[in-house]
Amino acid sequence: MSLSASPVPKQPPHPPKLWRGSALANASIFFGNTSQQVLGADGKLARVDSALAVAAELQTLYGEASLGTGPRTVTKRTWMGTLTANAQPLAPVSTFVTTTFESSLEKRIAARYSFGAGAKWNVVRRHDTDASLSLSLSAERTKAQDSTVHLPDERLARWSWLAKLHHAFDDRVDISHSTSWQPSASGAAQFLVSSNTQLRYKMNGTVGLSMSLTDNYDSGALTRGARSYNDGQMLFGVTAGW
Repeated sequence: MSLSASPVPKQPPHPPKLWRGSALANASIFFGNTSQQVLGADGKLARVDSALAVAAELQTLYGEASLGTGPRTVTKRTWMGTLTANAQPLAPVSTFVTTTFESSLEKRIAARYSFGAGAKWNVVRRHDTDASLSLSLSAERTKAQDSTVHLPDERLARWSWLAKLHHAFDDRVDISHSTSWQPSASGAAQFLVSSNTQLRYKMNGTVGLSMSLTDNYDSGALTRGARSYNDGQMLFGVTAGW
């Protein structure tokens, strides 16, 4: 009669991580004849399962500039918040609702609110690549920063076409890109365009480095008293995820 050791019970697999969060601190600093600095922060929190995905994001940017020995001037002060709920997010086609808030010194926006709903098509979903297209319609209200300008309070319906791509080259390096075009439902002459590209290098499982390039175009910016339709920046930062 022989004795054998009892089989070691297998450990149950770790349950999938439903909640994810990230924080980003970034900056862009130039000096010389023209001195400029932009500081920013970005926080995200998301929960995803097969039935529902909920995501919240808050971004802020602050910038100053001076020419030669002249006084420093605040050139940028932006707050932007987004809250999105997506039903059946892993399906080939899903529906979502989203609400946003924006305040921007450089665009002369005291407050911009929007609420909308739409559909998302997951074009590619692999372990290293995600690509999606979405279309939504939202109701929007924009309050200009200076009440003396034309159209100090504007209300409109706006379409939003959004394309997103994320690709992981390996366990440490990944890139993400998003481009949105948001024309007014009453005519394409009023529109917003936003583009963001971010390259990240993960130093370990939690901390990484990032480089991002953002460009925003607002066809109503000059009407509100802004100096340009475009507003863009390149920022370098440190990210943390959990």
